[in-house]
Amino acid sequence: MVFAINKKLPPPALFFAAVIIYAVFAGWLFWPHLNKFAGSQRIFLITPVVSAAGVFLLGRRYVNSFVACFFAGVIYGFGPFACAFYNYHLFAFCVYAVLPWTFIPAVFLYKLPKAGDNKMVSLSNQTTNLLSAVLSLLPFIFIIACFALAAMPRYYLIPIPIGTAVSAKSFTAIVTPLSFSVDAFSVGFYHAPFGALIVGLVLFFKTRRFWTAALFVLAVCLSFYKPLLNVPAVFWLSLPVLICSIVCAEGFEAMTLAGKADSNWLLLSAAALIFQAGLNFALAKSPVFPLPVGLSAIAIIAVLLIFFIARSGLAMHLSRMAVLYISVFIDIVIVTRHIIDKIFG
Repeated sequence: MVFAINKKLPPPALFFAAVIIYAVFAGWLFWPHLNKFAGSQRIFLITPVVSAAGVFLLGRRYVNSFVACFFAGVIYGFGPFACAFYNYHLFAFCVYAVLPWTFIPAVFLYKLPKAGDNKMVSLSNQTTNLLSAVLSLLPFIFIIACFALAAMPRYYLIPIPIGTAVSAKSFTAIVTPLSFSVDAFSVGFYHAPFGALIVGLVLFFKTRRFWTAALFVLAVCLSFYKPLLNVPAVFWLSLPVLICSIVCAEGFEAMTLAGKADSNWLLLSAAALIFQAGLNFALAKSPVFPLPVGLSAIAIIAVLLIFFIARSGLAMHLSRMAVLYISVFIDIVIVTRHIIDKIFG
């Protein structure tokens, strides 16, 4: 998260608007299951909102679109991976919720108070990148410190069993989000955002964010290694999920702004969604038309419509946003409701 592109601080009004919508969404999700939460467990109702708000704030550093950043927050705070924390100690979800906020110093370092007044000044690019790279290690330190604290004899918490490891089942939700398993962490980005993730990854590599890629690879390697310093290996996947959520936001915005020269990347997104739909159909146990295929089909139609708009050289940004975000909204509402009901039902 070092090579930032948006020099504007997010307006407070938009941030608070996003938080309110997240809270309403959380209320709608958990209303049928409120009797399952008692005492301190009610904090579980707040943690997804805190998680999503942190990612929204980070996303606004890279993406101008309010809606794109909003859905990035939903992917991180309410997605399959986040929902898995409801099966473990509250402390683990609290660490996950605060994790995006630990990137704030690195991401917004370029704005610092000027000595003697309230104005803001910009550091040189070289200094900003160096300090940002150092500060971006703060999330790793934060994770280690939290689990070290939990392991102290005074508290002796077991947020997640130390032996909880990554398996093939952890990644099936990437292409089959509704295959979420309540007994394992599932990395997933819903159906429609999967296409945006592909476009976002193209932008990610074209903008050469090497340090962010290094952090991503480091976290993935740690997740496949044995537990270190009391941190369960699977928890390190939180960082790749966080990064990919913001990459999805970049993909959303790119799809709504793509021109004729960029239309081939939209076809790549559609191809990924077609692959996802085919895999969901092959794995479907029901003889009727499976819901995951239908959700993927809606996303495919949306992307192809945007492709034809871009290919024709037309802007029609509002039409693109309506087509794309309606498909994303339908997908997220149905899948998240399914996951929550599966956990608490």
